Amino acid sequence: MHKAKKGDELILVINPGSTSTKLALFRGETEVSSISAEHTAEELSRYDSVLAQKDFRKNAVKAYLQSEGIELTELAAIAARCGAIAEMESGAYIVDKKLARGAAVSESPHPANLATIIAYELCEEAGNGLKAFIYDGVSCCGVVDDIYKVSGIEDFDKPFYTHVLNSRAVSIEQAKRDGAEISDVTYIAAHLGGGITVNLIKDGRVLDFVGDDEGAFSPERSGGLPVRRLTDLCYSGKYTREEMQMRLKGKGGLMSYLGTNDTREVEKRIEDGDGKARLVYDAMALQVAKDIASLAAVVSGDVDKIILTGGIAHSAAFTGMVKERVEFIAPVEIIPGTFEMQALAGGALRALIGEEKYHRL
Repeated sequence: MHKAKKGDELILVINPGSTSTKLALFRGETEVSSISAEHTAEELSRYDSVLAQKDFRKNAVKAYLQSEGIELTELAAIAARCGAIAEMESGAYIVDKKLARGAAVSESPHPANLATIIAYELCEEAGNGLKAFIYDGVSCCGVVDDIYKVSGIEDFDKPFYTHVLNSRAVSIEQAKRDGAEISDVTYIAAHLGGGITVNLIKDGRVLDFVGDDEGAFSPERSGGLPVRRLTDLCYSGKYTREEMQMRLKGKGGLMSYLGTNDTREVEKRIEDGDGKARLVYDAMALQVAKDIASLAAVVSGDVDKIILTGGIAHSAAFTGMVKERVEFIAPVEIIPGTFEMQALAGGALRALIGEEKYHRL
């Protein structure tokens, strides 16, 4: 493993998504290089499962390192995105054989899990003690109190999968701005992207949340639906199981109503006088506000800040509609965009140099 002075540690970040693999190199907390390796539908169609894409994605990582003239042995650490593996604590986990195995057999396969497996294999190939870490995976909400798991039917619990990484990252940033420790504040962070989740951050972790399948609809996800109507639709014979899943996640939300998942296009339609676009967009903002208010009730209204983040938070029109409905609860801060790469690199760095204790699965 390359030895570097504090602040000069070279960290590789691996963040696979459904159609791309985002890669970056950081020196300490400073990004020095990044790419988004795009994968065409034709390329991905060669593989019959997400796990089968592992070597394809790994080759993209190696090609990136080669293009940057970096050898594995020069890295101080690897930071890997992580999907749903198990109920885990917030923060950093070291990537070992057990964690990589958990990513491979996850009941909720996602390209993000490939990062964990690839990182483990690259560390093994380096052969010099190189460490890899995951940070704030989607199931890293800590030990969840039983009351938050009750779903409404005894057949299953509420799954705790949400936008932990970005929601905690912006909460940590907001706490710094407020001159506070993340463990001493209570924030509600609404992640506004292709999927929308609203997350209650208390004692430094996600205490409760409204998931993308139970709350507001979003650009391409349905959110929560009236279950009797949904049950009728599922058994109507109109859709296969796979088609129905796509109706809920991929072709739901704005895609279902307006045929687009681009909020900028929706706002342009509204400017041009499209009444349906106005109605649907207003409804999405209203539902986000309702989700925020519902989480405020969990802590009896004792909320320090509400944070609006994610890609849609770039829209002053959308955030304005949400803000006017929830600012009676707490001051509203806008931190637009996503900070996944920075959060992954920063988490791995803190774990590497001992500023933050890391966990093992």
